[in-house]
Amino acid sequence: MGVHPAHFYTPFYCYAYSFGQLLVLALYQRYKKQGARFTPHYLKILAYGGSASPQHILEEAGIDITKPAFWQGGFDFISGLLDELESGLD
Repeated sequence: MGVHPAHFYTPFYCYAYSFGQLLVLALYQRYKKQGARFTPHYLKILAYGGSASPQHILEEAGIDITKPAFWQGGFDFISGLLDELESGLD
């Protein structure tokens, strides 16, 4: 019997990486719009570590992750990267 990493067989294990990346991209878009005003909110998010749910942590920082507009910021960033890639391939 070979070695099998347990996390490969844990349901929904890998989705957390995609969720985290999209969250960070959406936060980055917010930072680009707000500049230095966003810094205290971001530091508040980091201060929580993993001690609470993402929804609670972000609510405390004034961010509502239940709104599609928040996530759209991350998708827009990805779309921009794809546009850049496609234009470079032409």
